[in-house]
Amino acid sequence: MNKKYFMILVICSVIVHLPAQTKYSLNDCKQMAVENNKKIKNSQLEINAAKEAKKDAFTNYFPSVSASGFGFKAKDPLVALNMGGAPIGFLKDGMTATISVSQPVFVGGKIVYGNKLADLGIQVSQYQSRLSENDILLNTENLYWQLVSLSEKEKTLDIIDSQLDVLLKDVELSYKAGLITNNDVLKVKLKKNEIASNRINLDNNIRLVKMSMCQQIGLELTTSETFEITAPNIEEVESPAVYYVNHKDALPNRMESKLLDKNIEASKLQTKIKRADYLPTVAVGATYYKENFLDGWTGNGAVFVSVSIPLSGWWGGSHVIKQQKIKEQIAYNDKLDMEEQLLLQMQKVRNDLDNAYKQILLAKEAIGQSSENLRLNNDYYKAGTVTLTDVLDAQFLLQQSRDRYVETYSAYEQKRFEYLQVTGR
Repeated sequence: MNKKYFMILVICSVIVHLPAQTKYSLNDCKQMAVENNKKIKNSQLEINAAKEAKKDAFTNYFPSVSASGFGFKAKDPLVALNMGGAPIGFLKDGMTATISVSQPVFVGGKIVYGNKLADLGIQVSQYQSRLSENDILLNTENLYWQLVSLSEKEKTLDIIDSQLDVLLKDVELSYKAGLITNNDVLKVKLKKNEIASNRINLDNNIRLVKMSMCQQIGLELTTSETFEITAPNIEEVESPAVYYVNHKDALPNRMESKLLDKNIEASKLQTKIKRADYLPTVAVGATYYKENFLDGWTGNGAVFVSVSIPLSGWWGGSHVIKQQKIKEQIAYNDKLDMEEQLLLQMQKVRNDLDNAYKQILLAKEAIGQSSENLRLNNDYYKAGTVTLTDVLDAQFLLQQSRDRYVETYSAYEQKRFEYLQVTGR
């Protein structure tokens, strides 16, 4: 086979087997963030820790068992007697072993309430994990739409740059023909330099946002060089009215509201546990011991009932319980205050969403107007009725209009997702 054709086949084979570059959609980024983000992983660990605390609290229902042992060997007997002139010694060495079992029968409900508090700890950890997930998803959404906005601005620069290339050719031909001065040529070149400068800044911003996105979704920062997102359709936008809900009805769906409810519930359980500290406690048990102090092992055992009444504790206990009841009221007031703040937050985000939608409509209208303005100025310039400056100004207005549109569209999408979150969806 001809060497030339062989090389062509090898190159084609390599190209065929090259993996296609992966582009990430918004849903891809969110899924990866949930799976890989370190903050969410730590939240899951907190849930596991709360479950272990629950298992630990459950062991309080079981009897407590203790064992002890003691042994000694003395230089001289610990007991020495003189029997008719004959010395007798005892307890020169010995050993003892004891085992005890105690089962609480009544401790004022502390074990029951402690287990309920541990259950509550698991639920709180789960709600906090959901809050962490919401933060991660919102941040991922914002980063994605920042990338969309920057990418669209890059496309706008490409369009303006292409138009300037055409304009530069026209003015250079006009200059060579002696119709205009070199000043007009310099104006177009300066404008192209400005576009090149803007592109450098834009590329740096894109690189930084890509690195932030990679860190957010659990990719190596080095992959930001090849990281790409799928381009969404930003031509059409849905009215925000379809997302509006009654904010008071949405309030119970907020994780923050559920956490406040659990805070009140925990405060009530803590009051009951405090009250149990000043109630009698009853326990039953058994103990058995063996000792070997003389010639052999002997043993004995006993069963017992233990009753403990904290008489002196009652004097100060009433004040401690009242203090805890006050904390219950504080927790309830905190809930009312936070719910009002959550309602204000919902309304603010709704206002921002409505404003972003209106800004999109205005920006879209401005693109049409600035495009027509540029077309007319190009025609008038060719006819000699306007100056080059007018054409450059018209291009600048079109660039501004396009940039404004992608900014408002990105802001709208971010606020739309935030509104869904703050209304518990």
